[in-house]
Amino acid sequence: MMVGVRPVTLATLVWVYVAIRLIHVAVYLRGGNAAKGGSVRTILYVSGALVTVILIVVTPWQPSTRVSTLAA
Repeated sequence: MMVGVRPVTLATLVWVYVAIRLIHVAVYLRGGNAAKGGSVRTILYVSGALVTVILIVVTPWQPSTRVSTLAA
């Protein structure tokens, strides 16, 4: 557990996000009506944003325990 989340959970969320973004890019590069802001592209964009929010929620913020060596 690197960030307080099981590795499988974190990997699954990251791969889902990557897949959504790759499909989004493919739709955009293909062109046509969907690339001009159609519902497919919007759904993919919102899905990517939702996965990002889930990643933020499931990975708890932990303050750094490292002490800076730059302090005099």
